[in-house]
Amino acid sequence: MTQTVDIPGTIMLDGPMATKGYPLNKMCYSFNNAAARNEFKQDEEVYYEKFQLTQEQKDAMRKRDVIAMLEAGGSIYYLAKFA
Repeated sequence: MTQTVDIPGTIMLDGPMATKGYPLNKMCYSFNNAAARNEFKQDEEVYYEKFQLTQEQKDAMRKRDVIAMLEAGGSIYYLAKFA
């Protein structure tokens, strides 16, 4: 039996959150490639659409709000690639 521990202020990346964050994490993973980073710099909005980010994810990215990115399903591992 698995027990879930609630740690106040912690955003858990469980299965449902990982599914929610898949587009955001996939986009951030793409930044391993220099050409992808350049494409993002040229037009962020087009790049968001390319990965089908949700409105919540787009807003978090526009604001560079890491907490909002985590709440939108972002994995700290993939978000580090954006940083």
